[in-house]
Amino acid sequence: MPKALSVLFGAGFTVLCAWSLGRMALKRARLELAREEAHLLAFVCGAPLLSLLVTAMCAARAVYDAALLAAGAAILAAAWKDGAFRRQELAPLPALPRLWRWLFRAVFATYSVIAVIAAMAPEMSPDGSSYHLGIVARYYREHGFVRIDTNLYAALSQGLEMLFLWAFAFGRHSAAALVHCAFYLALPLLLLRFGQRMGAPQAGAAAGLFFLCSPLALVDGTSAYTDAAVACVVFAVVYLTERGAPAWLTGGMGGFAYALKYTAGFVVLYPLLRLAW
Repeated sequence: MPKALSVLFGAGFTVLCAWSLGRMALKRARLELAREEAHLLAFVCGAPLLSLLVTAMCAARAVYDAALLAAGAAILAAAWKDGAFRRQELAPLPALPRLWRWLFRAVFATYSVIAVIAAMAPEMSPDGSSYHLGIVARYYREHGFVRIDTNLYAALSQGLEMLFLWAFAFGRHSAAALVHCAFYLALPLLLLRFGQRMGAPQAGAAAGLFFLCSPLALVDGTSAYTDAAVACVVFAVVYLTERGAPAWLTGGMGGFAYALKYTAGFVVLYPLLRLAW
């Protein structure tokens, strides 16, 4: 298989499985979501479920290509049976003003192409190529978790690395970076949808573009780092809280934020304080 195709398959298969799990989770959360919100939140909410599945497979030393393919096929089959792929007639969000609509679409399309190409390039980031994917590659070779006493970073939380491992099995380093790129591209859209939901579409579009066009965000989001994913998941917790999501969903997302990076665990204070208020 040509390298570009294996990279795209590895990342696309990971994102699709996460999205499928998220669609099934959101269906059980009984949230009233618009069409634009449902697909975005499905990917972000399904990511912790897929990460947990890979964690279990690593604990069982069952990380093999065939096992990952079989697990992915089972996820897609369950989602199909559950109606996740069925087109639903959901009410759309209020439309953006014409100028903002064309501006956002043009900038987002341009940066999406740049980001995908950059993420597919050989992974050369210092942390991504050394410890994020170095540990992932070790788990892949050993077919699961192994004791690592020579690397301090092996003791840190590895929520996103579990998704990297799923993609790494099929597309290696660049596929993992492309999974992180999916979170980088999802956050501006979430900011836009949140603005539309709250009656301030221009503010949401501007916030999304500020993040998308930040040079630091672009470099980070197209590398096998975790920061763009942390920002996306943290904002998703706020989004779900404001939409009145059940505690098990917001709590699970808060736990995933902690699994991505310890400092992100503070996001659990938001739904708690919001509930108390």
